[in-house]
Amino acid sequence: MLVAEYITNFFIEKNIRHVFGFQGGAILKILDTMVESGKIQYIQGFHEQASSFCADAYSRVSNDIGVAIATSGPGATNLINGIANAHFDSIPTIFLTGQDYTANIEKPESVRQNGFQDLDITTMVKPITKYATTITNPNDIRFELEKAYYLAKHGRGGAVLLDIPIDIQFAEIDHSALHGFIPEEPEFDLSRMDVVIQAIKKAERPVILAGGGIRLAHAVAEFDEFVDKTGIPIVSTLNGLDVHKDSLGFAGLHGNSNANLTVLKADLLIALGTRLGQRQVGKKVENYTKAKIIHVDIDKGELGRAVDEDISILADVKVFLKHLNKGLNQTSLPNFSVWQIKTQEWKEKYYRNTYLNKTMVDPVAFVNDISFYFAPDAIVTADVGQNQMWVAQGIRLNGKQRLLNSSGFGSMGYSLPAAIGASYFAPETAIIAFTGDGGLQMNLQELNTLAITKRNVKCIVFNNNTLGMMREVQARYYNSHYIGANDKEFTCPDLKALADAFGLKYLEITDNSQIAKFKSILDDTAPYLVDVKVQRDSVLLNRYDDTVFSKEDGI
Repeated sequence: MLVAEYITNFFIEKNIRHVFGFQGGAILKILDTMVESGKIQYIQGFHEQASSFCADAYSRVSNDIGVAIATSGPGATNLINGIANAHFDSIPTIFLTGQDYTANIEKPESVRQNGFQDLDITTMVKPITKYATTITNPNDIRFELEKAYYLAKHGRGGAVLLDIPIDIQFAEIDHSALHGFIPEEPEFDLSRMDVVIQAIKKAERPVILAGGGIRLAHAVAEFDEFVDKTGIPIVSTLNGLDVHKDSLGFAGLHGNSNANLTVLKADLLIALGTRLGQRQVGKKVENYTKAKIIHVDIDKGELGRAVDEDISILADVKVFLKHLNKGLNQTSLPNFSVWQIKTQEWKEKYYRNTYLNKTMVDPVAFVNDISFYFAPDAIVTADVGQNQMWVAQGIRLNGKQRLLNSSGFGSMGYSLPAAIGASYFAPETAIIAFTGDGGLQMNLQELNTLAITKRNVKCIVFNNNTLGMMREVQARYYNSHYIGANDKEFTCPDLKALADAFGLKYLEITDNSQIAKFKSILDDTAPYLVDVKVQRDSVLLNRYDDTVFSKEDGI
């Protein structure tokens, strides 16, 4: 069989049924073989970056592999944003790139370029992948596919890239004679479970910080059991907001005030599946928490990196929680009800202070109110900038709904293609894509994908006709020098005219009293562009600002 046929059969055996991309001559043989199989659906986007975001989101909602393809040269480099995004958020993804003929890429180092669109993409992406290689021997195809697939999914997940020259795709192989990849089993340290249990028993004000790694480890059921057994309050990272319905909210920079107050006043912080990055703990950790810290992570490099941890445990979160829950069955725990009541009081007291705008639409209140209309299995995507934080602060999730973010990399333009990618795993579900007018214009062309494919996506644009987060920073720290964020250098196009141009339905919302207008479109399966008018100088509050708290809370 041909190498292209082997790749297709491998994907089919792994139950990969959707591949996103933008075709080109150097990847065409693989693409043609996949489509001809009748078992793999190819989704053509209008930019490789957008296709890479589609694959990222598809992986998140399917809890499986997402795949994107591109041709050589500029097609491959256009994938880089999505590769980095998936890798930094630990999303299992495979990227396939076509490459010029092997003879053209085997050139002296002194030659800048030999063939057409000849580019060493693997060297470029090695820092942002778990594995990247160019296959120059067709008999290595089984080994390389198995290795890439394993590394993408096992341990701390991430992105992998296989670069395949045109002649290798057409090469004949004896598939029965190919050698495979034998992985090494990971080693976890579960020797300190008794220490963890004792720390919980001694705590008076424990809190769980739920990270996105809980879902990535397929550990939601074990996490729910842990929460039920202990009654410990939960706060969430940006990628962990959809893990549990009873989260007190988003903790971290621009997080909910009550969630950050809970972390600050806790005496034990149990961090699960989170890397405790700077956007989580801030530049001064002492302003984040004074609690004893238990940190569980599958990546040894993340343990103890950001903060001084009291107990660091190298383990898969699912494995850790299974052992911990078993140990908790044999012990009695304190009653944390007084602490629970206090954290709920803070939630009621401080949540409303995130509502900022007095005219036009208040975005946090808008997100909070419309989230009650979302379907029980709704999938929500957010972009990057003020809109991302407004969504994180305001959204209400039931534990089964999903919220997808470009968290670690923070790439504008993520939301719309992510919504399209997610829709191929959940075609019957209304996907809600929040974005700003800046992020929308990063991947504006995907409105055409939306129109052509008729996905059930409601693209909500917080339209303040500026780059709001940059404008806010420039006002605060740069004497209001609005470079690139003024009406001469940045504008939002007429979204009604844009919707008409792409053949999309359009809805305008100018204040919070019109939320019922949004509810009315959720039963319509057609894609919509929703123009939500927000005042230009809308702002975010820094939730580490202790002035929002009262003296009676001990601040």
